[in-house]
Amino acid sequence: MFYTFGMGGSASNSNETVTITDVAGRTVQVPVQVDKVVGTGCSAREIVYLNATDKIVGIEQMETNTTGAWGNQLPYTVAHPELLSLPIVGNAKKSIINYEEIAKLNPDVVFAADASQAEDIQSKTGIPTVVVYTMGVGTPEQMTKYKDSLKIMGKVLGKNERADELVSYINSCEEDLNQRTKDIAESEKPTVYVGGHAYRGSHGITSTNAFYPPFRMVNAKNVASNVTTNDTSIAVQIDKEQLIKWDPDVIFIEESSVASVIDDTTKFPEYKNLKAVKNGKVHGLMSYCLSSYNKDILIADAYYVGKILYPDQFKDVDPEEKADEIFEKFVGKPVYNHMKAVQGGFKKIEL
Repeated sequence: MFYTFGMGGSASNSNETVTITDVAGRTVQVPVQVDKVVGTGCSAREIVYLNATDKIVGIEQMETNTTGAWGNQLPYTVAHPELLSLPIVGNAKKSIINYEEIAKLNPDVVFAADASQAEDIQSKTGIPTVVVYTMGVGTPEQMTKYKDSLKIMGKVLGKNERADELVSYINSCEEDLNQRTKDIAESEKPTVYVGGHAYRGSHGITSTNAFYPPFRMVNAKNVASNVTTNDTSIAVQIDKEQLIKWDPDVIFIEESSVASVIDDTTKFPEYKNLKAVKNGKVHGLMSYCLSSYNKDILIADAYYVGKILYPDQFKDVDPEEKADEIFEKFVGKPVYNHMKAVQGGFKKIEL
């Protein structure tokens, strides 16, 4: 049970509060009626996912279209450009919170990415602050935590039904992807690698992820799956020699990093000898981690990965049409063509 009614009076009393238990196990008294909200730590995305865009009163710098920001490549800001004109409440990339601006905006609730950030915001502004989960979902445990977090946010925002609907949709996509691929023999699976994995910016070809969700969802044979990492959410950097040794059958490149990856292959011609490069089996994916983790993108990417690796099992799927279905479900608009224009979309990449 995520919340209980406080002692603030009847449901018609605007001063009534409920007690929320957030993902950090903190108990927070929040108003029953939440009309204004700020999402720090990259949590505005989930507010949009929950159809509560109209409640957002401030955004983070990385969500804007200013220099170095990603607003033009984030499905939720592309679908809701009205967000771009809102005041700036911080910079998640630099873990900066603008406490004065948040206090001035006076939201009913603030969402935060971790307990220490939440305590700082709450103590400095006096505004109830709820910790939510916005990070990667490379493991089943992380995905469960994410779904629980969506439901907590749904309760705070008065969007319980929407949270349930979204979690059910994620579950249905996971089940569909798994059903299509779970019975494929390991011997029949091509080996696969993701390069240029974005994390706090773009990176070169040796930036990868041992727990890459689009691979996990289609039971792919990720050559990097045994790389040791202390944080399953973030990108890991491997040695150039390791990638050459792995020599994967198929390579996917996150497209916000294409320029860096091409720079790598220009500097180090030995990459041209990778079988995936020689055989024309290098494909582009939309970048899953820009201003934290875009769960709509990762599911859309998973369908494209499935289509490339296992065409027979995905013969009924048009990845571009599926991407728009997913975007409509998450952010309310079919924004794939915009993402294709700014990143490149689902296509072969020449290295």
